[in-house]
Amino acid sequence: MPIPFFGKQQQDIAQEQQHKQQPQQQSAEKPAHHLPQVDRFETTLKDELKLQELQYPTPEDVPACMRLLDEFLMCYALVPQLRNIYRHGELHNCSWKFQDFKYCMSLKSEDPEGKRELWVKRRAEWWARRRVGVSSEDVWDVRTENLENFPPLGEEVTSETSTT
Repeated sequence: MPIPFFGKQQQDIAQEQQHKQQPQQQSAEKPAHHLPQVDRFETTLKDELKLQELQYPTPEDVPACMRLLDEFLMCYALVPQLRNIYRHGELHNCSWKFQDFKYCMSLKSEDPEGKRELWVKRRAEWWARRRVGVSSEDVWDVRTENLENFPPLGEEVTSETSTT
């Protein structure tokens, strides 16, 4: 009777068996509640376009290039960097703020309404990419309808429900 070997050979055999079973399990276990990545991005982008249109309703609401340059330079200031080291253990990467500044400079030749539309599209794409990535929306569903009677109206608060 051969003595079983609990070394590398047995581990390799077990791993091969697991790899053979995984493709079968993956095809059978597709989560029904998640949209495919492309569809989820497209629907999120549409939502974000609506939100960004409200955020920047007129061309005057689009940030000026000097403001974006100021935000970029302030990002590298001592206090924000120390705060980021304290919270995250590393320096803050401010390159995306510089990218916003460069993008703003590239829009200088656009008319104000065209500049606003391009800025809204850029911000909507940025937020959509951020929302499609790992976020709390993986746990919580986005509410499409408002809750009834929220926040509660002042008349409904009575002396019986108050703590004083």
